[in-house]
Amino acid sequence: MAARCSTVMLRRKRAMFDLAIVGGGPGGLMSAWYLKRKLGELCKVTIYEASDRVGGKVVTRTFDTAPAMYEAGVAELYDYSMTGPDPLRELVQHFGLQTIPMDAEQVQLDGALINDEPGMRQKYGDKTADAILAFRKRCTEVISPVEYYEGIGAHDNDHPWAWTDCEKLLDKEVDDPVAKQFFKVMARSDIATEAHNTNGLNALKNFVMDIDGYIGLYSIQNGNEQLIECLRSEIDAEVKLNHRVLKVGKTEAGRYQLNMMNGKGPETRDFDLVLMCLPHNWLATIAWGNEQLRRAMVKHVAYFDRPAHYLRVSILFDSPFWGDQIPGSWFMSEAFGGCCVYNEGSRHDVGRYGVLNWLIPGSDALAYANLSDAELIEAALKSLPPSLGNAREHFMEGKIHRWLSSVNCIPGGLPVRDVMTNHRPEPKNHPGLVIVGDYLFDSTLNGLFDSADAATDIILTEAVKLRRARAQQGKPMSDKIDADYFRNYRGQGPYHQVWNQFTDPDYLMKLISIMWDRKDGYRLLVAGSASGELVGALRERGIDAFGVENNRGIHAKTPEALKPYNYLGSVVELPFKDNEFDFVFETSLCHIADNRVKKAIAELHRVVNTGVVFGSVTSDMPPALIDRYDLLRGVKKLGTWWEWSELFFSAGFDLAMHRCDRTDEVWAATLAANKGPGNWYADADSLRYSFFDKVVDEDEAEA
Repeated sequence: MAARCSTVMLRRKRAMFDLAIVGGGPGGLMSAWYLKRKLGELCKVTIYEASDRVGGKVVTRTFDTAPAMYEAGVAELYDYSMTGPDPLRELVQHFGLQTIPMDAEQVQLDGALINDEPGMRQKYGDKTADAILAFRKRCTEVISPVEYYEGIGAHDNDHPWAWTDCEKLLDKEVDDPVAKQFFKVMARSDIATEAHNTNGLNALKNFVMDIDGYIGLYSIQNGNEQLIECLRSEIDAEVKLNHRVLKVGKTEAGRYQLNMMNGKGPETRDFDLVLMCLPHNWLATIAWGNEQLRRAMVKHVAYFDRPAHYLRVSILFDSPFWGDQIPGSWFMSEAFGGCCVYNEGSRHDVGRYGVLNWLIPGSDALAYANLSDAELIEAALKSLPPSLGNAREHFMEGKIHRWLSSVNCIPGGLPVRDVMTNHRPEPKNHPGLVIVGDYLFDSTLNGLFDSADAATDIILTEAVKLRRARAQQGKPMSDKIDADYFRNYRGQGPYHQVWNQFTDPDYLMKLISIMWDRKDGYRLLVAGSASGELVGALRERGIDAFGVENNRGIHAKTPEALKPYNYLGSVVELPFKDNEFDFVFETSLCHIADNRVKKAIAELHRVVNTGVVFGSVTSDMPPALIDRYDLLRGVKKLGTWWEWSELFFSAGFDLAMHRCDRTDEVWAATLAANKGPGNWYADADSLRYSFFDKVVDEDEAEA
């Protein structure tokens, strides 16, 4: 043990940056897990948690009177793997955790348990059942499984159901009153609010959960809190419990300062970077160090201030007295305005006992939270359908957990904003203060994991910038793309002699062949073509290649034979017609000023008709590779592959891997070309963000 601790201390002494994570819930632990992967020994992480435990809303408990397990917090995890990569599912598998699928189709209406649409037809007639089927069909028409999988994004703002509330939507789309009540009851526990408080699109994403092909649900065997234990075991962070952060600001030296209470008294610590991983309602309790930051954080909190609520009522019975009347993992109940009642024995070891677990949402949760535990338990028992029998005869123990303001009525906000804006409220003078929250995506653990990934990408970029700034102190390092840069290109020699170490024409053609099934006969633009060597090599291989380069010095060295094909110009204003090229291979976007990048990507969208191969330097390249070739020289826009993808999405591109996932083939070609770990790409996942399809809108397609 002592030897291990000494090793950890040595690693921390070598850490270049001090990073604070405020909040030890799942978001904080997920962020720490990502930071270990992305920054490793470059940063020392300290987690500050106000309570005496980590894990936040992920809580698995057992009763006092019997060793029967139940979920007191997060109910289940969503499985998107049927449609595409599912990072949270992959994390669960990485930890070797066993999972249990969850499903059910029962709903309690008018005091009786009914088996979904067939049961509704039998009890209420064809008109009601047909109305249910018709609305479900309508839902599949307005959102496909792929669109559902893509989640919260700027495209949501174009969806007509985003701009009406759920109440009005159901009034418009569902005439039958019983069918309308059916949908409200079936979705309310997921929406966690009243129909008038959320928009139709958020409701739609919950309605389709009952339709095959959209999503699966699962729980972790032996308790969801095992995920927290596994995260804790793999992070390299110091965890400080009972440390409540009261204020976040900046010192005169430019570092971030945390003022907190540690259980014994006040404490102040300074950090290079800060991740705020607090639930929305707790984020509002923090004071901010200056007026600029205060205004930005108030604006951020206000934008997402749409609280939704939960109550958990967990009851232990001496036996599962309901027999086979609850065949699934839960049933939806009309009680408490619409709630979910879980049969915990379907996923956990409860022995010979029975455990029912009410997830009460919305206004009912808020109102009933004022009742005592005994009153809440009595209300839950009364809500059970009479057909189950006398629940009080079997009652042993009840537990209450209150989760008020724990989720969001309209996750992602309305209108939906870009991911960078949501995660970094004050980028100008506080770029290293980044937010993590499930409310920024979809109020699930899946969304929280996505948020942690996005936030730590931003942190990674800021850390790379800080690292270079520190390296430049007392050691002059040029940031100019000048004649010296090309005389000794990336430290390897004259550009015309070493260019193909970095841009192999055969490898580029192989990638295009794999991703778009095009081997020849296409027209390609090299954006950032220097003196045209790559253009010439591609033309020798039968590709109709052209180049554009904005550096006059290197462009002037273009061989005479290539001058008709290598243009002097800027990617911000390309001298080409619309849709003139099938493909663009770019290495120049990172050398464009931040405020001009969007225009440059829009220009690529204008001149290309099929796809773009993204080849710019990114901040998630291995530090050793960045140092070896001084890759940050002349870089004006630095971001991770993910950050760049967000810019491409906003300009009308989509990941080509969404259309056809060919990661394995691309990675094999990359290794064969000696472009893998240590040479350029660290892993196959980074290549997912290197290929973009041009998305043609409906008007353009018709034209």
